[in-house]
This record gives sequence, C-alpha cells and structure tokens, in this order.
Amino acid sequence: MTETGQGEAEPTKTNSTELAPAAPAERVEVLDVLRGFALYGVLLANTVPWFSGLAFLPRDVVVPRADTADKVFLFLLGLFVDGKAMGLLTMLFGLGFAVQLERSEALGRSVVPLHVRRMAAMALIGVSHVLLLWWGDVLWGYAIAGFGLLFFRRVRGPRLLAWGLVFTLVPSFVSSIPAVFEALHSYVPAPPDFPAFRAQVYAAITGSDRRLLTVMHVKQAIYHVGFISFWYFLWLLGRFLLGAWAGKARIFQDAEARLPFFRKLLGFGLGFGLLGSAIPPVRQILMRKGVVIPEWAGLALVLPTEIGVMLLAAGYAAAVVLLMQRPSFRRVLRILAPVGRMPLSTYLGQSLASTFVFYGWGLGLASRVIHAWWALPITLGIFTLQVIFAHAWLARFRFGPMEWVWRSMAYGRMQPLRLPARQEQLA
Repeated sequence: MTETGQGEAEPTKTNSTELAPAAPAERVEVLDVLRGFALYGVLLANTVPWFSGLAFLPRDVVVPRADTADKVFLFLLGLFVDGKAMGLLTMLFGLGFAVQLERSEALGRSVVPLHVRRMAAMALIGVSHVLLLWWGDVLWGYAIAGFGLLFFRRVRGPRLLAWGLVFTLVPSFVSSIPAVFEALHSYVPAPPDFPAFRAQVYAAITGSDRRLLTVMHVKQAIYHVGFISFWYFLWLLGRFLLGAWAGKARIFQDAEARLPFFRKLLGFGLGFGLLGSAIPPVRQILMRKGVVIPEWAGLALVLPTEIGVMLLAAGYAAAVVLLMQRPSFRRVLRILAPVGRMPLSTYLGQSLASTFVFYGWGLGLASRVIHAWWALPITLGIFTLQVIFAHAWLARFRFGPMEWVWRSMAYGRMQPLRLPARQEQLA
C-alpha cells in the first residue's frame, strides 16, 4: 500500500544530484518489518467483511448463523486489528515523504516534481485496481491526500504534529455530529434502495459476469467513498502528517538511540490504546443485545475511539522496535521484511488472491462462507504464500514487480530490475 520513499537500487546512470531510488544500505529494516506486519492486518480486516461478501448479506442472514467462535473472533478483530493496520501504513506513507524530502534537500533539489509524478502514477494504479480487481482500493485516495503533503513540506516539530492531530481528529468528529451528518450526506451519491443494491453487489461477487462485476465495483466505490468523503481525505492527510513528523524527527531511523522512548510508548500505547480500541466492538455487542446508545454518547466516543486506534498502532510499532533489539526475535521478525519491501505488490497481490478465492470467477468461496472466523486460516495461507514469493522475488530483483512499475512511471524511465549476478548469489 505504501512505501517509505526508500528504494532498493540506484537507477540507470544519472547525475549525482538527481533524485533516484535509494540504495539498499539506506533502508531502515524495522520499517520494512512494520509494513509487513501491517499488511497482514490489512488483509485480515478486508477479508472478513468485504472479500468474503459477508458485508453485503442481510443482517437477518448473517446474525443467526454466527456462533460463539464468530463472536469472539469478531470482538478480537475489532479490538486488535480493525483500523490499526491501516493506521500504521498511512503513517509510514507520511514518514516516507519525510525521508524523500530529506534526501532531496541534501541534494539541493525540489521534491515537488517527483512527488507529483509519484502521486499521479499511484492514482492511475489505484483506478486500474478498482476496474480490474476490487472496489476497495485505497491507492487513489492515498494519492489525492498525498498531494496535500506538499503544503506541509517546510513544517516541522510540534507544529507538524499539531496539524496531523487536527486533520486526524477534527473532520471525523464534526462529520459525526448528527445535524452535520444529515446535512452533508444529502449531497452525496447513494443508491435509491440500499438493501437491493447490496444484494446486487453480492450477486456480482458470487457470479461469473466480469462486466457486471466491474460495474458494481465502480458503483460500490463511488457510494462508499461518497459516504465518507467529507472527512476521509483530510483524515488520511492527518495520518500522513503524523508519519511525516516521525520521519523528520528521525524517530525510527535512530530507533536504537531512543529505546527508553519506545518502552514508554509501548506501555502507554497498549494501555490507553486498548481502552479506546475496545469501544467499537463493545458497541457492537450492545447493539446485538438491543441496547440503544444515545446520540450524544456515540458522539462523545468518536475522539476516544480514534485516539485509541492511533495509540494502539503506535504501541505495535514500539513493540516491533523493541523486539528487533533481541537477536532471536529479530530473526523471526525479519521474515516479514521482504513483503514490507514490496508493499504495493503485496497489497495488490492480496486483492488478486482474495478475489480468486472468494469471487465467482475463481473458487467462489463467498457463497460457501458461513463463519467469519474462517477468514483467519484463509488469510494466513494467502499471506504465507506472499512471504515465500517476496523472499524468492527479492533474491533476484531489486524491486517488487509493481514497485518497479510505479518507480519507472515516477522517474520517467525504466528502472533496472534484475540484481547483478553477485548480489543474486548473496541473496
């Protein structure tokens, strides 16, 4: 889904002051591991409601067949995974912009032209993703919000952190005010009959008509993004700015010198983060029991929920940093680094594998999935294959396949892909 702005190789011969993908020695391994860790969370979070088609089934069909294992699984998913994986990836995207900005300033070059080309290429890849594979693409949204980073490229320190918090918290809170919500959503596109539309999407998912599937994917993407558009892009920008703040402060680049900070962040992030993150799954339990939550109470919980998600994501990051200091854990966690080095390929590969497994054009498991917890072994299988593929691919090539496409588009020339023979042998 995103990268740190650090590549794996120098391009074909360039001027020494020309911006180019970074060399392998410039990579920060803990960031690759974090991305790999988060990418599995994204796969699991997307599979349960969306790839499996469960979100498009009527509530009176899904609820009766949910057993105890489903309820426990969905509670734990809401507590530990939902929102946190995406939170990590969005902040890493902003951190990557800060790293790229730092490199461009060191070379005395403007980051603007390259960043604009990168975002334009990402938007094109994202739109293609919607048309060819899956409606739930985030890349084109990243690209739109990513242009906003340019307005903050000279902002540093507490001001940058403050802007990140403002954009992350304020728009979503204001949009949650009932009167504002109703006023805003009277202007967004919506299906005339929502239950009937969901049934049409489910039929397209479980069917074999690719043209109909593409049409329904586009409609679902438009309706979904229209519903959240009043806060979503500013919220993304806020997450990017928080990551940019961390990047400019070199929090992860100099992690070994900041271990006391990460120990405090671990305790604070896991403690308070779990409290805030528990709000959505607890609300779901109460709603299933018929408890009516007053509007004012729901509004009061918006900010604690968002803060909890951010803190828990930060706690996860701190845990990975600290575990990476221990040789035994480091060896295990480094297994995830290759998928983190090729996040765009991994993300798009997840859509390809998951739609093949669940959709009617592939194995068609969406029509056979009964329990939500089945997503766990399925996603573990898919991700294991992705890890194996990433290790094998990066033993021979500098970039992931889609990273190579993206970089070639952004730099305006074909980037070298295959590693030199000596490096292949070392890999």
